[in-house]
Amino acid sequence: MKQFQFSTWIYSLLLALLLAAQSADAANVVRIAVPPSPMSLPFYVAAERKFFEKYQVKPELIGCSSGQECIEALGLGKADLASSSELPVMFAAYEKKPVSVLATLVTNKDDLKFLVSHNLFSEGRLNLAGKKIGYVPKSSSHYYLDTFLLFKGVDTQQVIKVPMAASELPNALIEGRVDALSIWEPLAEQALQMGGSEIVQVNAPRLYTQTFNVSVRNQFKNEQADAVHRVLKALSEAVDYIRDYPSRAQALLLRKKLVSQEHIEKSWHEYSFRMTLQQSLLSTLQGQARWARREGHIQSSVLIEPEYLNYIDASFLREHKSDHVDFVYR
Repeated sequence: MKQFQFSTWIYSLLLALLLAAQSADAANVVRIAVPPSPMSLPFYVAAERKFFEKYQVKPELIGCSSGQECIEALGLGKADLASSSELPVMFAAYEKKPVSVLATLVTNKDDLKFLVSHNLFSEGRLNLAGKKIGYVPKSSSHYYLDTFLLFKGVDTQQVIKVPMAASELPNALIEGRVDALSIWEPLAEQALQMGGSEIVQVNAPRLYTQTFNVSVRNQFKNEQADAVHRVLKALSEAVDYIRDYPSRAQALLLRKKLVSQEHIEKSWHEYSFRMTLQQSLLSTLQGQARWARREGHIQSSVLIEPEYLNYIDASFLREHKSDHVDFVYR
């Protein structure tokens, strides 16, 4: 009798393991392109806290150096979803890439910084004329550069813009290959730490409120709508977790070496984590589109500005959190 009970127990255990394996196999593998930024924190939290698995999603987080690179991967079909600021989406729309923003996850009014070599200051005044400035093309770094120059009254034609990969920026300034940088966190902090007194951050008012969003490849959302819904639910839980347990979320950023404790103490209050779709996102995209055309960042043969409402799909978030979707998207 005992042998029969033992055999039954073994059988039940094997059956449970088999069912668990089948359940795991049934989960959707979703490729998510994520840049190494504190603004990508909801994706890291959802992965570490297993919120993705809770909703039967197998996340494959694909590293990319910038949001612009992540959106490129999305447009090329190398990723299903992507994390980025809104600016790469603006360029993607001009290029008619089949992508859509699903939701904004975080905003920050102070993520972009303008750093210079200390010798650019003469008698306390900043001299940028004829200087080489490093930036990441078609990214928030690009937009902030022109916005900063406009604020300082510097003609964009009077400086030498040096496009480069995001990872190159800190060393380029320290090695003297450029004289200044338009750069985001945590690269700005890295450059300041590496350069010491030789590198200076130029103080400026909050010129630009950056959003970080989750975008999707249109083919994927059409064919795997249920998986998209489950990803949003996981990210929603992650955003709530960050808000409810900020010290734990900060510890995750520290473990990933994306920021320092000093940065958290000084700048954590600048991050606003909330899953939304606000009208301001549409207004920002439209303003950036005018900037891109005015500054010659768009081919002159492109005559018509994209209709950005066609690049924002509110249907998924509306079903999940209708009160977080602004009226313009209804």
